Amino acid sequence: MDWLEGSEFVTSTSEDSTVLSYFLVISILVFSLVIYFLFSQTGPDFDSVQVHGNGGLFTVILTLFRLACAYLVIHTTIFWMVKNPVPGIMTPLYREDSQSRSHRSKGFERLVPFSSWTMIIFGIAMLWNGISSAWVLFYSPPSEFILHIGTAIYATAFSSAVLTATIIRYVILPAQMKRGEDIYHMFLPHEQVMHNWALILLSCELVLGTMSIRLPMIALGLTYGALYLIFAEYWARFGGGYYVYQFIDPRPKEGPFLLVGLMVVCLISFFVGLFISYIKESSTALALGLVIILISLSTRFGTPAEYVPTMDRVD
Repeated sequence: MDWLEGSEFVTSTSEDSTVLSYFLVISILVFSLVIYFLFSQTGPDFDSVQVHGNGGLFTVILTLFRLACAYLVIHTTIFWMVKNPVPGIMTPLYREDSQSRSHRSKGFERLVPFSSWTMIIFGIAMLWNGISSAWVLFYSPPSEFILHIGTAIYATAFSSAVLTATIIRYVILPAQMKRGEDIYHMFLPHEQVMHNWALILLSCELVLGTMSIRLPMIALGLTYGALYLIFAEYWARFGGGYYVYQFIDPRPKEGPFLLVGLMVVCLISFFVGLFISYIKESSTALALGLVIILISLSTRFGTPAEYVPTMDRVD
């Protein structure tokens, strides 16, 4: 299921706040990029041996692990989503009449939700770093620029995965259960990759210490959130004609505050990985314990025991 759709937030268009919303999103995007580029070079250089190993067995394992994760995303995207004849299910807000109604998404349209973006950036991070690890096996250590990009993409993917898993478990599923909706499709294979496996597999790198999140990278939380909002607005205007999530409509009076709030939440999710990275420097065991707690509290692989659907099941 595409997370955060079907929210009880009601759009009001009595006052059009589009211009203010656009201004805030663009301003935050520019601000976050400026901050990141100003401070991205602070701290020590990235260590190729730490990130990719020295070309021995550990590098081989890292390469296989990362490329396998990348293939998981590619397979999920192509075969379980885009080419899947069974459509996805969502309740988006249509821009034209500001009404929410059921919609079945097919093909590339299934990559519009934020949860799909989480899976995609997870795959990009693993593919980039997997190829870089393979490069170490056959050639020389990658440049500082390659290491920096790989770490930045990883940090963004991890924070996005934390946010997605947490929102699914504590916001979306309870809301759907309260309305008596079917939630079985929330645990289909591609949903598991987006909501659970992305976080679990990314966490492995954090525990191993091959990847870490640095303080300047928290600005990427704002960047990532702003880019998704810009894409979502473009999609609503020129693509599908709807907002996957009702609260990202920029027109209502409260719209600008909700959009800024979403970007701030993306920023906050970075602190989870940043905190674990700092703990890992002094205690691997403690970092492992924190990751286990994070995963156990954030992910869910099946319907809660108390779940009793009151609406027809959707297969």
